[in-house]
Amino acid sequence: MKANSVNELMRDTGAILCVECGKCASACPMTEIFQDFSYEVSPRGIVEKALFGFDLLTDVGIWFCLTCDVCTELCPAGVRFRDFVQGVRALAIEEGVTEHGVFCERCGEFVVPMHTVKYIQDMTRGQDSAGDYLRFCPSCRQYEFTAKLKEMRPGRRVLGA
Repeated sequence: MKANSVNELMRDTGAILCVECGKCASACPMTEIFQDFSYEVSPRGIVEKALFGFDLLTDVGIWFCLTCDVCTELCPAGVRFRDFVQGVRALAIEEGVTEHGVFCERCGEFVVPMHTVKYIQDMTRGQDSAGDYLRFCPSCRQYEFTAKLKEMRPGRRVLGA
């Protein structure tokens, strides 16, 4: 979803229709994953900040969301929070706010929030098992995987040999 402003995103994703029920915040898996989770970074907290006109583009809270869409499934008002937060992140990146994200080493596209990477690293106890997976966006990851497979195929001719 491409938008020119947070207000446009609020309208397009239904965030302005939020009824403040809190179902999104209570069901959000971030509560189980991030030790520093708080109401301010919950879906409801982010929508509330947007409704009150806070600058979301510089708010670290937009980088906590896992984009799992549980909040959207439970929202009685139909707020599409995943679309909203992805749109806000895109606007932030356009404005040069990139310190909270990991970007593809090949094409430069946003891959995942740094907060999520830290969680994955903590869960894998510092092993680099997720490292290769998080270095590339899905398209470039597929390209890199295919290139590795081509190098490994039997009977491959080695140029210059």
